[in-house]
Amino acid sequence: MRTVIAVVVLLMLCTGVRAQTVTECERSDGYSYHFAGGLVPADKSGWQKDGYGGRQVLNYINGEFDLLVKDASGTARSVKQDGGKIIPRKTTNGLIAITVLYEGWAATTTEDYAFQVDNRSNGTLVWTAIRTASPINKMSLMTAQCRGPSR
Repeated sequence: MRTVIAVVVLLMLCTGVRAQTVTECERSDGYSYHFAGGLVPADKSGWQKDGYGGRQVLNYINGEFDLLVKDASGTARSVKQDGGKIIPRKTTNGLIAITVLYEGWAATTTEDYAFQVDNRSNGTLVWTAIRTASPINKMSLMTAQCRGPSR
């Protein structure tokens, strides 16, 4: 816990810096539960192995977190610039946790990210996503390995 607090405090002291990368996470693997309805027939609903070929980059900008999501093609988008709201979560035991809310789209998405990193910002990301009001309603649980920024 002290390690993560030290990393965040160090980032907070870096005034004048536009963006500071906390950690960058690689491909995510896990499972999704697909709910029947929309594009999912009843016989295809249930648990399925799933993955996300892109990367998530946790940044600290002007005293706030932002999440940069890069898809498998390398195209990047900022959660905040994409209209998402990031809510930092109270945590213990060395976690950095945020909730991301997207509303107003054709589909509503809520994502929870828990980053556990060491003093070099290496560690693990565990995240969930639930998509509703969509042609494919699903809930996912994914994990990824993370590494600190290149210095």
